Amino acid sequence: MNCGDSGLTKFLFSKIPFFKEIILAAFECEHCGFKNSEVQFGGKIAEFGQTYKLNLVSDLHMSRNIVKSEFATIKIPALDLEIPPQTQKGSINTLEGFLMKTIEGISELQPERRKYDPNTAA
Repeated sequence: MNCGDSGLTKFLFSKIPFFKEIILAAFECEHCGFKNSEVQFGGKIAEFGQTYKLNLVSDLHMSRNIVKSEFATIKIPALDLEIPPQTQKGSINTLEGFLMKTIEGISELQPERRKYDPNTAA
């Protein structure tokens, strides 16, 4: 929250077919306009990790919806890219959406990165 005042959080309990129960949380501050949303799992979390692989054969696959938990990592070996759990945690987006948010996040710190670590910035 940007202003320090109180806002409103709404919860929606839902079940994604062939997947799991989820809790969608949406926060909004009417004073400063700050908004945030998050997805949390409402059911039992598996004791062991799960791996899902998506092979992109056409551009249509970029618009496939992905539910990313706060514990999930998205890896794209062809781009040597990894989106760790602590970033973009608990969200529903398309593959393209996750990539665009990653680009935005990297771009925000790029001027500082060029200054202190030009090799990584390049």
